[in-house]
Amino acid sequence: MTPSSLAARYADRLGLDSSEDGLRRRALGTIDDIVDLIDELLTAHVRSICFENLDVIAARAAGESRGIPTDLDSLTAKLLDAGRGGYCHEHATLIRAVLRELGLSAHPILARVHLGDGRSAPGPLTHQATIVEIKGRRFLVDPGFGGGTPQSALALEAESKPRTTEHGEHRIVPADTVLAPAMRAEADWALQSRTSADQEFRTVYAFADVPREQSDLEVSNWFTATKPGTRFTGAPVVARTLDSGGKVSLEGGELRSLRPGDEPERIERTVTDAADFAAVLRGEFGLDLDRTFTDPIWSVVERS
Repeated sequence: MTPSSLAARYADRLGLDSSEDGLRRRALGTIDDIVDLIDELLTAHVRSICFENLDVIAARAAGESRGIPTDLDSLTAKLLDAGRGGYCHEHATLIRAVLRELGLSAHPILARVHLGDGRSAPGPLTHQATIVEIKGRRFLVDPGFGGGTPQSALALEAESKPRTTEHGEHRIVPADTVLAPAMRAEADWALQSRTSADQEFRTVYAFADVPREQSDLEVSNWFTATKPGTRFTGAPVVARTLDSGGKVSLEGGELRSLRPGDEPERIERTVTDAADFAAVLRGEFGLDLDRTFTDPIWSVVERS
């Protein structure tokens, strides 16, 4: 029988062994039980549903300016039924709906990204994530930041310790401890991450724990999908998290992958043509897409 509820369809897409009833029972447990559940969902989510902005670039190739649909029917048809990925506004909306269906209290937040050099002022509120409240404590849940997304629920507490996954360490800290006043804007909290190659934590993004209205989310989604000259409107960006700390990414025509092991396999190469592009999407990211969709996207890469 085909799963009918959102939670059941989501669990099926993620390949989870747990039944819908089992997920609901775990969502009624202790704080630790619920955090373990969210961690399991996050890990399976980022391994099963890749980050990608292909619809954004397809719109650009067609000469159109449009936001990405984030209503639940569109999201489930794309990310669950069609086996596609999405970008932050899609990932956040989907997992938040699932958590709410499991009986948890969750609300959307918007964040300003701080990665990258040369910033002299806060950027726009372009990144969407979710705050879950569990028995009076609040946790950041975010499967939608691409290859650097935290695969664990992170407590919004000044003294919280970093949480370690196979892809690095992540922590939430008060924004005023890591950002100058001129860069902080309205932010109360900052997400920081550190990989095995980093000596210090880097501030990824900063946010206020303010439940955002749907109109705010729509404006942020539209801006992210349509503003010329940004990373997400300039070229295709696709990222997939692999087991055991591995990852694979495609930005424009540059493919990079890392598969750890006794003899780690690292690949960096340039995609050669439209056929290679379609094959990479299918083989590396599980995106089996028609060439009538991918060829115009590749044409944007060739022109850039």
